[in-house]
Amino acid sequence: MIATASERLLPANRLTRGRDHARVRGEGMTYRGRTCLLMALAAAGETSRVGFIASKRGVGGAVQRNRARRRLREIVRRRWARVPPQGYLLVFIASRRTLDAPHQMLATDVETLLAHAGALAPLPD
Repeated sequence: MIATASERLLPANRLTRGRDHARVRGEGMTYRGRTCLLMALAAAGETSRVGFIASKRGVGGAVQRNRARRRLREIVRRRWARVPPQGYLLVFIASRRTLDAPHQMLATDVETLLAHAGALAPLPD
């Protein structure tokens, strides 16, 4: 049996503390996509981690915020194996368009943002 890499987004790869989000916001670069926003900070020597923000003002009520975060989390989870294991702190910020966009458009937008930030390795041949 061939062992494949897990696609799980482990707790060690999640950006959960407010001070980490603030650090990325203060020191990182911002990349705007059609459906969401990515803030990325190159952090040499640190484990790559990702966080997701969906504000009430930007997205809507609790149901919409949870749906937006789930959609972004799933798309990033499927591409996490292509993100270097060390060196990046990433924060995705959802917008109202995150809810309405077709899955393929959202996935393309996320991949484009990650590639612009330099945090996405190309697909293997």
